[in-house]
Amino acid sequence: MSTQQRPRKVVRRPRTSTGTWQAEKSHLTRMQILEATMQCLVDLGYAQTTTEKIALQAGVSRGAMTHHFKSRAEVLAAAAAYITDRRAVEYDAAIKGISLPVEALPTLESMRETMVVLQKYYASPSFIALQELLRGARTDKELMQIMAPLEERLDQSISESIAKRFPVWTQFPETSELLRDLILSSMQGIAIDPVHFLEGERLQRFLDLLASVAITEFEKAYDAAHGPKALRKAWAVRSAA
Repeated sequence: MSTQQRPRKVVRRPRTSTGTWQAEKSHLTRMQILEATMQCLVDLGYAQTTTEKIALQAGVSRGAMTHHFKSRAEVLAAAAAYITDRRAVEYDAAIKGISLPVEALPTLESMRETMVVLQKYYASPSFIALQELLRGARTDKELMQIMAPLEERLDQSISESIAKRFPVWTQFPETSELLRDLILSSMQGIAIDPVHFLEGERLQRFLDLLASVAITEFEKAYDAAHGPKALRKAWAVRSAA
């Protein structure tokens, strides 16, 4: 028998970028934790959202939790940015289906549709979670410093979405701002403090009222810029086309 050793067979593994798999796994775990934080804020409120409960909700170990976030303050700060960015994406997606081309003008029906869409947007879990963070920021100065610029960023994102989806409103910035403040404040109020009787037909009547106010104010602004009854004439031309 020959004493010469046979050369070992080298098993070549597929090449991957250094750290790619680990980085992806780490990212997924981080997202899992942030989603769990949002859910805890919705279910438990700001005060009861602890790192232990977040880890349990996320299904990760305490070690994995502390690897990504060293403290409760750190995970809440990250969650604040995550939820705020999510709100911006959700807003644009919500109004995307009712966007108007540049030459189109809003109608009472399109405004009614907008009210329904926005009411659902403010009834979503991400809004409740964001409100819990804002509530906590009232007594947490560090969190307040984090939330303030995030709120400004969200406000800017919403403004950009409105300009992109409803470009006609850019012609009347003061009217647009006034109606936005009225409508969004109303929607937020319903979501924060829902009452059992403001649902069904009563809720629909309320949304119809907001739509009516919005289209009336838009008509005033449009006519002031283009002449008396200009908007009605434009509607008539479009209907006849």
